Amino acid sequence: MKNKKLPKIKNLLPFFYGLGLVLFFFIFTIVGFDLSYFPGDLGDGRFNNYILEHAHLFFTGNIASFWDAPFMYPEPKIITYSDNLLGSAPFYSVFRMVGLDRETAYQIWFIFVFALNYSCCYFFFNWQFKNKYAAVLGALVFSCSMAIQSQITHAQTFPRFPIPLAFWMAMLFHKNLNPGYFFGTIFFVVYQFYCAIYLGFFLLVPISILLLLILLHKKEKLKEQIKDMRWIGLCIGGIFLNMGIFLPLILPYIERANSGGMNTYAGIIDTIPTIRSFFYSQPGSLFWSKLSAVADDYPAFWDHQLFVGGVAMVSMLLFSVIVVVKLFKNKKWKKVKVGSTTILLFLTTVVTFILFTRYQGFSFYKLLFNLPGFAAMRSLTRIINVELIFFAFATAYITNWLFNAYKKWAPLLFIFLAGLLVADNYYKEGTSYRTKKRIAQERVEQLMHKMQHLPKGSIVSYEPEFEGASYPYQIDAMLAGQSLGLKMINGYSGTSPYGYDLYWREMNEEGRLKWLSLNPHVTDSVYVVH
Repeated sequence: MKNKKLPKIKNLLPFFYGLGLVLFFFIFTIVGFDLSYFPGDLGDGRFNNYILEHAHLFFTGNIASFWDAPFMYPEPKIITYSDNLLGSAPFYSVFRMVGLDRETAYQIWFIFVFALNYSCCYFFFNWQFKNKYAAVLGALVFSCSMAIQSQITHAQTFPRFPIPLAFWMAMLFHKNLNPGYFFGTIFFVVYQFYCAIYLGFFLLVPISILLLLILLHKKEKLKEQIKDMRWIGLCIGGIFLNMGIFLPLILPYIERANSGGMNTYAGIIDTIPTIRSFFYSQPGSLFWSKLSAVADDYPAFWDHQLFVGGVAMVSMLLFSVIVVVKLFKNKKWKKVKVGSTTILLFLTTVVTFILFTRYQGFSFYKLLFNLPGFAAMRSLTRIINVELIFFAFATAYITNWLFNAYKKWAPLLFIFLAGLLVADNYYKEGTSYRTKKRIAQERVEQLMHKMQHLPKGSIVSYEPEFEGASYPYQIDAMLAGQSLGLKMINGYSGTSPYGYDLYWREMNEEGRLKWLSLNPHVTDSVYVVH
């Protein structure tokens, strides 16, 4: 028995080697080996921690409603102003139930979802290429490309593991049009919506393109399948079942959208990536410091730092050249194998990049903007979280060719390429967007001390004297109120309700009274804390 198990363990060694690289050279350079930091700043980072904790309180029966969180009180269904993290919150809840405090559970959740991102991508590529070394390298690009550094302040984009699973299901569907895999493809898109609504909408685009290409490529077999009523029934049933899963999530957001205005196309066009965005890096990398000023003139330039690293860029270039040449059936390239699934994914890549790239003032994204839901998104640079699967696929494809060409040297070549990939994407510790956990905890603890005498369920307004931005103080109040079971007029989110803006900025009596004047049904006493 031992001899039979050893080969299986040996086959997993590259997987664990890659996972170790993810943890050691990416995760712990952000959170620290002593878990003294959390990803992001005192704003979005802690806001997402609040949302995860709110979900945990709901899962464990400590609060009655998920959508009606007690901040920006008394605005109903306030969660619909932001992402909700429901798809990955159960992981966080488990970490809380084993005794971790709120902030530490948030750090472990961060580590866990990045490990999932790597693992799901690895198993997809290992199935696709039948090469564990190439699978590791592709998964490294997907999970910890340097482009992710610009997304570290947006914790809602961390859970991306449904993306490779959706593509995997689509590739399996391509084999024989099995309705089970069709269901699986849609299911993982829906699950990505539950993990991050932004990424759900973004993933919907390439998956729709890929499914359409698959049906066109399989049109002869499709003609046979549509004669089979059972096959049609299973496909339609899969769509309706996924819709049943999706509606409880999206209906509150539809209700919110109907009650307020959407973004204008002119208001979001500057957030669509340009060609320059893909050659723009955050400062702190080993090799690419010269690219850290490429687009400093862009509005919200920090979100445009989308350079994916030299290895992934070169891999995408080579991959594109190979597929294009094969599409034109160049006889000199007979030995280079390009399967139909590879061509379909390449075409999906091209169309996706065309739709989500801006040239000067023009972008084909305007076509998507008019579709339901897409007008709600305000930061299109986050598409990189999905597009990394294409760079990862290209990397796995090119390295798979190398490993097959030099089979004798494959293990040594793998170690070299893995090291090169890590160095290519490595950021010096301290240059990532991160915040001292203890500083964040102390801010909340000090405020809790001021409010601990208040009865549970009280309505509270925290109105400190402050300079600079108000959001760290608003989130201090949200987290303190969450710990004490208080209803906070304070709040922070993706946007705010009508009439709340003055209080959001100033946190003073004038803003509070203006907000409460729009909510005359609030007759209970408001405790003011300075």
